Amino acid sequence: MILSCGEALFDMIQMPGGTTIEPVVGGSTLNVALGLARLGQSTGYLTKLSTDHFGSQLADFLKREGIGGDFVVRAPGTQTTLAFAFLQPGGHADYSFYSSGASDRSMSPADLPTSLPADIKAVHFGSTLLALEPAATTFTDYMLKLAPDLFFSFDPNVRASLITDRPLWLDRFDKLMRAADFIKASIEDVEWMVGGKADAAETARAWSLAGPKIAVVTDGGVGATVAVNGESVFVPAHKVDVIDTVGAGDTFQAAYLARLSERGFLSKSAIRGIDLASAEDIATFAVAAAAITCTRRGADLPRRADVDAFLSQ
Repeated sequence: MILSCGEALFDMIQMPGGTTIEPVVGGSTLNVALGLARLGQSTGYLTKLSTDHFGSQLADFLKREGIGGDFVVRAPGTQTTLAFAFLQPGGHADYSFYSSGASDRSMSPADLPTSLPADIKAVHFGSTLLALEPAATTFTDYMLKLAPDLFFSFDPNVRASLITDRPLWLDRFDKLMRAADFIKASIEDVEWMVGGKADAAETARAWSLAGPKIAVVTDGGVGATVAVNGESVFVPAHKVDVIDTVGAGDTFQAAYLARLSERGFLSKSAIRGIDLASAEDIATFAVAAAAITCTRRGADLPRRADVDAFLSQ
């Protein structure tokens, strides 16, 4: 099982020039869990859900999609985070988050499992709860505790509007990046971190020498740069008719993890043996999966048959 950990929210999506808002289940790490389940992986989720209407819908969503909820804590008296996604021409979304008093950001050490079952072989973390307290400290400490023994996947998924203490956030990122086995970030994430223009290949190569065995920097409709042991390769994106890009990066993350699992690389020992050619081959699968999500409204991630059909065309 792969255990994804983090936020659970609703994306309130508004199309360009529109006035109506469509609520869609979201949250980066929840999207990753969804993608893994739809790609046939045994998947669980660790988060804290409100008992409000949205929280109940999220709990139902986990069951419906086959995502294990054994590590979901229910929290009466809290609210569900809402992320308003204002879509721009071209499919890019600008986000505004409403999370004061929300259940997911209130995660504390008392909400964490005291032990994990032996069938959990990997954990994934990142996104908004890397910035929002007390969940940020809770999850950072927990991931650093688990990382020496379990395969650790990490996606910072920067949401700058939520980050009030940049040096603290960057320090957390550095610790988690060095503890990770697989890291994926967008070029926008990287440029926010460095405060200016950045080179995707240079960043991926540097990260792959700093701790992670595989480092990926994605660049939207351009493609993804994959690095292993200080060497990198570029995998171009597919040209598709984009409806929006919501969930595309999470799809890449989920598809990459699913393919690592299928290829037998999803363990601390096995990942040491991966080479650049294998990492590139896995990225071609992940790029295709992300392209499919871009042709759909919201984070509607593909199933395995969808990706296989897309690649066969």
